[in-house]
Amino acid sequence: MVKMTKRSLPVGVTITSEKDYRSGIVLEMLAEDCHQKCYICEDKPTSINVEHIVSHRSDPKLKYDWNNLFIACPHCNNIKGTKYDDTLNPAECDPEEHIELSVDITDDFIEEVRIEPIKRDSCTLRTVELLGYVYNGGSTDIKEIECANLRNEHLLPDIQRFMQFVKGYYDEPDLGYDVLIKKEVSRASKFAAFKRRIIREYPEMAEIFLYEALNTA
Repeated sequence: MVKMTKRSLPVGVTITSEKDYRSGIVLEMLAEDCHQKCYICEDKPTSINVEHIVSHRSDPKLKYDWNNLFIACPHCNNIKGTKYDDTLNPAECDPEEHIELSVDITDDFIEEVRIEPIKRDSCTLRTVELLGYVYNGGSTDIKEIECANLRNEHLLPDIQRFMQFVKGYYDEPDLGYDVLIKKEVSRASKFAAFKRRIIREYPEMAEIFLYEALNTA
């Protein structure tokens, strides 16, 4: 989960029905503002849902509130449901200031994603809990399989490719790996929070890429 910017809707554009946010300019802007990826797990799925970050059961107005709408994959949308209305809002804060995400890769396999709270407020801890179910499972056998697929079929190849860029930069810094790394640590990249965490572990690279690349979209 990374910070994102929600733009204001154009003058005259309103949301009064599900059709309004499932199509047209509203959906287009929503997808762009969410970097064409699930705002929770950061994968770029083939199937997407329009997610209400705060469920609208208690307040129908929230159903059509632009600021309450995000893009999520079916996996994350199903896990979050109406149970996690009190999680971090990435349009209102920088999740990287609250949570660190990392993995250990052993024999081309990610056993578990580590989700460490930096702060101890309730929203941060609830988000840690949500991300734990998203990446590591624990609720049903089906979710265990979905989580394993997310980790090892999606997250793993992306992190392995990024680490190749990092190694290439150290071995041959003049071969253009800096351009690739800047792209990968931008917030628009898949699983950007993991890559941004990795780059902080390399002081020389952090000095070059951290403040420039990590503070841009």
